Amino acid sequence: MRLLKLKWLVAALPLALAGIVGSAGGVAADGYGNGHGNVQLYQATVSANCNNASLCGTELGGFWAWAVFNQDGTFEATVTGCDHVTGPGGGGGAIHFDVDGHYQIIDFGLGPWIVITDEVDTAAGSGTVITIPSEFEPVGPAAKTPATDLAQMIFGFSGPGVNFIITVTPMHTA
Repeated sequence: MRLLKLKWLVAALPLALAGIVGSAGGVAADGYGNGHGNVQLYQATVSANCNNASLCGTELGGFWAWAVFNQDGTFEATVTGCDHVTGPGGGGGAIHFDVDGHYQIIDFGLGPWIVITDEVDTAAGSGTVITIPSEFEPVGPAAKTPATDLAQMIFGFSGPGVNFIITVTPMHTA
């Protein structure tokens, strides 16, 4: 998969969440699921797919991401992107990234949101590293967001074989 396509899909994430507003609060609890003395506050998952050539042309495939946002302001994520080659020969490819960085909870008019402020992306296999030292990348509301298919809002169309699903789950918040 071309890195540009992966970054475009990741960049679409904030647009997918723009219509979802939530609130958050409370103090994190000690206990389950907290490695190395760190408390997990939120987990987020994203699944975006387009496997319908009549709607997506040659841009078939998708990306899948999982992230955990910790009490100390750090996050870690795993992102996988895949494309499917159409026509003679078929085939496709995938790219996998491990991502680490920092985030803040910021209210920029939509209620409290998880916002990534810096990240380091490491490609599995090749070890290629992409460092983004400063950014403002809204991820989603800092509140429970049920799995919702937002393909129509993100892509401007929907249909068979097209989806964009996001879930945010508070882990240890009051």
